[in-house]
Amino acid sequence: MMTFEQLKEFGPAYPKYEYRKYEKGLLRQDGQPGFNTPTGRIELYSTAFEHFGMDPLPYYEEPSSSPVSTPELYKEYPLLLITGARLLAFFHSEHRQIRELRAIHPDPVVEIHPDTAAELGISEGDWVWIENQKDRIRQKAKITPIIHPKMVLAQHGWWFPEQEGAEPHLFGMWDVNINRLLDMKPGKTGFGADVKTLLCRVYKVKEGEM
Repeated sequence: MMTFEQLKEFGPAYPKYEYRKYEKGLLRQDGQPGFNTPTGRIELYSTAFEHFGMDPLPYYEEPSSSPVSTPELYKEYPLLLITGARLLAFFHSEHRQIRELRAIHPDPVVEIHPDTAAELGISEGDWVWIENQKDRIRQKAKITPIIHPKMVLAQHGWWFPEQEGAEPHLFGMWDVNINRLLDMKPGKTGFGADVKTLLCRVYKVKEGEM
């Protein structure tokens, strides 16, 4: 244990690392060398999945909504939505209430390619609606060439500590939290969700809609 003042002098503090645990029997409950799998080996062929009657080999499953699985929906929502963009100032939904960190990233941001933004009449810093067949939320546009023209990248976990916290407002999260657009439909094994494979459209927030 150390005080905050000691920590400032010491710098970053990390727990002790234990390397090559698989050789020492530190990964398995039986204490035997190997990995924490039924065979004790790294499994590309999952014996656990096989035991439960699932496909033991890696496979590809088309998302529940995509240009391929829902082409008619794709005509209405022609952009691919990736969610969960991380920010250095925050940890998932935490730290929005810390003034200094919030000053670095005051608003939720969705990244859009310059060509796509120009086609949609969107400029840097505009509030935009991100909408799909479930709902819509708003975030601020960030114009960047690093995103594909057919995709948009939205930040997750947003709420506003300065706003009303009591229900039904809940710190304004209903306005900006990208989870409102998610289906949360796991694949056939029960793992995963469509958090990076959604369809959407993006358009400017009109005056008075804020």
